[in-house]
Amino acid sequence: MAFGLAFIAAAGGLFAYNTITDRKAGQTARDLLSAVEQVSEESTFEQEANGEPFAIIDGKKYIGVITIPSLGIDLPVQSDWSLEKLKDSPCRYYGSVIDGTAVICAHNYQSHFGKLKYAAAGEIVYFTDTAGLTYAYKIASVEQIDGYDIEKMKENTGWDLTLFTCTYSGRQRQTIRLVRVQSVD
Repeated sequence: MAFGLAFIAAAGGLFAYNTITDRKAGQTARDLLSAVEQVSEESTFEQEANGEPFAIIDGKKYIGVITIPSLGIDLPVQSDWSLEKLKDSPCRYYGSVIDGTAVICAHNYQSHFGKLKYAAAGEIVYFTDTAGLTYAYKIASVEQIDGYDIEKMKENTGWDLTLFTCTYSGRQRQTIRLVRVQSVD
């Protein structure tokens, strides 16, 4: 019985830790969102060699904001990823928004991409770069990819943007594939 109670206490502690981490990540992302949006308003961005705009905020490089209205997601996106950077906001995992090869990842915190599992084909997603240019996308598919299948994540056959996060088990990646649209209905 004591062993069972110890497991329950450990589970409660893990839940509390995850909740606190999620809230902290959400607050950090909200604070950074204002800073990234201000860059485009003030035109204080720089450009990468391929022409993609970026801004340095608190020593980190940001490329824009991802917005998924149906899921209440509005988050800044860093230019490259690391486990440490993912604690703050989504990150570009691969590619470029300009040439339609971008793959953006985030933790499955509820304040980040934890709601991706509720995304549905046909919903609209926006990416606004640090220069203020907004790209509109329509969700083409929602799928789960094996967590170790990196090539399939980078695969680009008919879509212009990919968003992903870990599933709850961490063994798979909840993935949405999007195609750029000219106008939003």
